[in-house]
Amino acid sequence: MRRRALALVVGLAATILAASLAAEAQQAGKVYRIGLLFSTPPATGGHLWKALLQGLRDLGYVEGRNLVIE
Repeated sequence: MRRRALALVVGLAATILAASLAAEAQQAGKVYRIGLLFSTPPATGGHLWKALLQGLRDLGYVEGRNLVIE
């Protein structure tokens, strides 16, 4: 009876370990989040917004893929 219980515990532990490793391997790349606060209306800083987005794209950050802007 003790052997059966030990085998059950070892089996469950192995299953949990395997499941956690599989879940870790399926995670997507890191997504960066930027929060912005403006003190002016968006229309007055449109060119700055476009320049910021272009600079981020040049560095490899693409909104919706690896970047979220709030």
